[in-house]
Amino acid sequence: MLVKICQYFLIFLIFSVLGWVTETLLYLIRDGKAVKRGFLFGPLCPIYGFAALICNFLIYGILDNVVYIALAGFLLTGVLEYLTHFTMEKLFHAMWWDYSDRKFNVNGRIYLKGLLFFAAGSVLIVKVFLPLLYDLFALMPEKLIYSISFALYTVLICDLATTFADLKDTIKTLKSFQHTAVTELQKGVDHTAEQIESIKTTISESEVYRKAISENRRLIEFKRNHPAITLLNYKYLMSMIGDRPDNNKKRKDIKLYGTADTIPDENDVDKKDESEDDNK
Repeated sequence: MLVKICQYFLIFLIFSVLGWVTETLLYLIRDGKAVKRGFLFGPLCPIYGFAALICNFLIYGILDNVVYIALAGFLLTGVLEYLTHFTMEKLFHAMWWDYSDRKFNVNGRIYLKGLLFFAAGSVLIVKVFLPLLYDLFALMPEKLIYSISFALYTVLICDLATTFADLKDTIKTLKSFQHTAVTELQKGVDHTAEQIESIKTTISESEVYRKAISENRRLIEFKRNHPAITLLNYKYLMSMIGDRPDNNKKRKDIKLYGTADTIPDENDVDKKDESEDDNK
């Protein structure tokens, strides 16, 4: 039983880290923004770890059909994400994600496109990742599993203590460091984006690119045989896939943690402390 508990704990941590990496890269690639994702200070998004455990307990070994797995993942992760957002908002009067600016959202806590990704992720978890992890656990000695689990558990407890202390505004140094790190990363992202745009402009204006577009026989033939196939004919589908945020719909009544714009810097923290001292 203890080995099983340790395995579940490791599954939670592994998918929490994978979720953190995925979300960080997603924001970098899609929005060109450096973000600090997740509830904790460390590189963890616990909601992904809990989602993996839900898939492990309620889907893995129970459902085998890919469609049923996707549907179950869609519903279960949707409920998890909604309840997590609701609970954290009520406890801390803050939120770590806001989908109010997205299409097909429910109270800004979940939205259709995100749930479709979670459904696909549930299939990968159940069909690919969990079988691989259990095969790996079978090869590991029990003492090694205990040692790794205990070490990581200790680190996680320290992270939780630090996070809750931060939410009570008692650790200003870590908050300042977090702001500096994310801001500097954002500068690098902006510089890289400028370089990419410059390369794209150079390519689009080159003679080779123009010839490839205007003289490509297969492309010309395809357009001639299928004149009805244009992106404009699928604007609603493309709109849902792109789903660019509408900043006018963002919530203004509550703090959003996670981006360089929403992490207070040292001046903000000092001003808040001065205000609290004045009130006292």
